[in-house]
Formats: sequence, C-alpha cells, structure tokens
Amino acid sequence: MKRTLINFFLMMLISVLPLAAKPLGAPAITGLEKYVDGLAKTDRFSGVVLVAKGPKILFQKAWGKADVDRARDNTLETSFDIASMGKMYTGVAIAQLVEDKKLDYKDRLVSILPYLPEDIFGKITIEQLLTHTSGLGNMFAAPTFMAIKDTAKSIRSYVDLNIHEPLLFEPGTQVQYSNYAYILLGAVIEKLSGGSYYDYVTTHIFNATNMSHSAFDEGDRYEPNAAIGYASPMAPPDAKTPPPPGRMNNKRMIGVKGTSAGGVFSSAPDLLKFSRALQKGKLISKKSFKNISQGKVSVPKPPTPPGMKPLPDLKFAYGFGESFINGERIIGHNGGAPGVDAQMDIYPDLGYTVIVLSNYDHAVMPVIDHIRNIICGK
Repeated sequence: MKRTLINFFLMMLISVLPLAAKPLGAPAITGLEKYVDGLAKTDRFSGVVLVAKGPKILFQKAWGKADVDRARDNTLETSFDIASMGKMYTGVAIAQLVEDKKLDYKDRLVSILPYLPEDIFGKITIEQLLTHTSGLGNMFAAPTFMAIKDTAKSIRSYVDLNIHEPLLFEPGTQVQYSNYAYILLGAVIEKLSGGSYYDYVTTHIFNATNMSHSAFDEGDRYEPNAAIGYASPMAPPDAKTPPPPGRMNNKRMIGVKGTSAGGVFSSAPDLLKFSRALQKGKLISKKSFKNISQGKVSVPKPPTPPGMKPLPDLKFAYGFGESFINGERIIGHNGGAPGVDAQMDIYPDLGYTVIVLSNYDHAVMPVIDHIRNIICGK
C-alpha cells in the first residue's frame, strides 16, 4: 500500500542544481500553471497544486475529476487520500505526548504496550519506531493484511498482524522503512491518551487548526467531498504486452480506513494550515517542531541510474523527511498507493509550503520537480 524505502527516497529528491534560490514571481507561476495544464490535458495529472509563502497563497488550482462516474470535479476543498503523508500527524501526536510528559523518545515500546512479546519488541524504543530503525518490517504486502483490509477499522486489528514476526535486524543498527512501526506508534498514542488514535488526531490536530476537510474516511461509505483514487492498470507479466488502457477505481485495492501509518484524507488548504501551525508553534512548540523535523538517520541511497546525477542526501526524522536541494532545506513527507500520490515540501528557511495531491498514482513527482527547479534555482 505504501511506497518502499527507495520510492520514498525518490519522491524527496531532484538533481543538484547550480544556482541560488529565487522568488516565485508571476512568470514562474504562469509557467507552473501551463506545465500542469499540459499534464492534465494528457491525463497525467488529476488533483490540486498549492504553493504558498508564509500565509500568502501564491498559486492554487484543481484539475480532473474527483468522481468520474458522478462527473464530480476536483476542487480546492476536495480531500485526497494522502497515504504515508499521514505519518507527519503521528509524529506530531507523539511530540505532543512528549511535551505533556506522558512519554519520552527513549522509552522502550514494551513499557507502554506490555502485551507485545518481549523477545521481539523488548529492545525497541519510540525513537527507533519514528526513524525506521526498529527492525520491524512492512505489513501491507502480507497475506494477513489482504485478509482484513476491507473490514479493519481499528489500530489494534493492524497491531495483531505482525505481532509474532521476527525482526529484520537488531534495533538501531540499520534503516528500513516500516509501516508497522507507525501502527505501533498509533497504539502508543491510544494507550497514553485513553482514546482512539482517530479521535486523538481529530481533536488535537484537525480541530485545533480548523482543518475542516481532513478526516479518516472509510472506503465502504460514500464521502461527497473526497476524491476517489484511480489506479494505473497493472502491466501484464509479459513485458512485450502493453498494459490495458484506462484507470481503475482503487476502493478494493487499499485498506478500508487509514491508520497511524497513513491513509487519512486531507485537502491542500488544510495541509497549509497544518504547515503554518507547526511553524508558528501552535500544535507543538517551535523547539519540538525543529526536533521532529531535523534529520536523525541517513537513508541508504539506491544505486544511481545510468545517465543520472548522484542523489542528494535524505534523512529520516520523527514522521518527517529532511533533504537539501542546492543548499536549501526541505522537510515534509510523501505518500503513495494505487490511485494515490501526494507530497508536501516545507522550505523552513525560505518560507514556502508546496502541496501537491493527486487521485492518480505516479502523478506528483513531475510537478514537485518543476517547483523545486524554480525555488531552488535552475
């Protein structure tokens, strides 16, 4: 359901650029609109692009259909499945609990969730869950996930999926992107808050910042403001046979409800509110935000493809990724699944927030690259 470690890395990078950052003026905005118009006309993009500097929105526009069968257009207020971008909400929720003295990043997981087997989970800390260094794996490709994905609507139902799976490595010794680690963080939030993960995030993040178009929508119910995802058809095993035409409704391909690992629905204006609230110290202190967004562990680089420049460094933080493009710091997260693609780039030093949401898969990165070229220099 969520992208692999390599895909996460690829979503956060672009070639190193030679010139200094420059402001996003009217010609650049016009060029951006023309560029995305071209992608939409060739059915390579459907969704929303929003670019802001501080609280001022410099550009925002929607393209494509939120629901093809009902001929419902995407609008600026449409909510999109943001997949693993939701890990940022989990990272902020954990930081709130730390600020409330209910938790420490160095706490052992089993001290909070004692029902977890000591022989597997005994050495894992909260920090290791956040930074993908726990040794836990990914659950979304497992047959056990496929068996419950259409009915599971609780964090605990996902906790039970991998509870007896052995670790991939000794905690703290390697880096391996893990959705299951973030499921366990959701369980920690539930234990310490005394309520559900969904209620906690709704109350302490969405309601606290007036994010009125963000929610944990359920796929077995029609949500009139949510975009339906449209997945690219699977290519046939025979590489010589072209894939079938058209896109498919993704409702039967992903989990029925999001989790602490991702799958929440948010609109682009809501995500801007989230970005602004973090930078202004409204959800957590500015000190805490700096801590959770500052890279902690380096992500191993995949091999450089032929003809491409070496990839810039990327580090995992606490629910956020941190990278540098031409010396400019970018923090945020991406998300992807069948019929889902999303990314938010926050430029804390320059003041920009860039949000690109799509109900097509593999649609966002060309737009992100285009905007990074403008902001970071070309």
